[in-house]
Amino acid sequence: MALAAACCPSAAVADGGGATAPSAPVAKPRPGRAALLTSFSLTRPHLYLYGRAAKVRFRIEGRRAVPVRLRVLRAADRGVVTTLALGELAPGDHVASFTGTEDGILPEGRYLLHIAGRGLRRGPSASSTAELRFSHHRFPLAGAFDWGGKDARFGARRKGHRHQGQDLAAAEGTPIVAPRAGTVEAVEYQAGGAGHYAVLDGDGEDADYVFMHMRSGSVVVRAGQHVRTGQRIGEVGSTGEASGPHLHFEVWVGGWYAGGKPVDPLPLLQSWAAP
Repeated sequence: MALAAACCPSAAVADGGGATAPSAPVAKPRPGRAALLTSFSLTRPHLYLYGRAAKVRFRIEGRRAVPVRLRVLRAADRGVVTTLALGELAPGDHVASFTGTEDGILPEGRYLLHIAGRGLRRGPSASSTAELRFSHHRFPLAGAFDWGGKDARFGARRKGHRHQGQDLAAAEGTPIVAPRAGTVEAVEYQAGGAGHYAVLDGDGEDADYVFMHMRSGSVVVRAGQHVRTGQRIGEVGSTGEASGPHLHFEVWVGGWYAGGKPVDPLPLLQSWAAP
């Protein structure tokens, strides 16, 4: 609370002695009212649409609550994309979730998340900004892989048909994850072809994703289940008709077989794998 200056009579000359009255006491300085942001961090620097949320963690120190907002800036020019109000926050530790869908779907790209607020200033050793990359799809393998040669490509000749996907060679047991949130349409086994396979209908798009030759016992989804982007589907294996461990990955538009058609997944995979 601000301190008021004490009030005293004007200086006067005393009869016979010439002494003056004491000066008014100097008012104490007003204590600072600004709250301090003393820490700020982001748990996921790469965020995927419909995947796990990123957690924004920060600490405020001070004597009163302050209105806090989270600003999303383009990394290239620091232009403001959107501002999210986090409310009036008291001093202490705080956690906020960020999904990239709070104000419509955030376009793919690189961003800065910035904590700000009226009456909130950054402490001398704290940062108020964190870098974030936002993607709408995730690469379906969570581990090392190889693109293979021409025989691994879409349209390569096979006995009695053409290859309808892209083969990604990887060590057996490499996790296979959902490139997009969606509903699992099928989980089946085909001894003379796909082996253990699953079909995923992507959310908000006309695309089905197919994962083949998964390792026996590794499939952790079931038909009808909804999964988030990046959730585990199974593991790389060599079940069915396969010469070695790899993921045979297909993308269908218009539905898997039922009125749909396969498309070359390589350009998509390359864009998802780009740093």
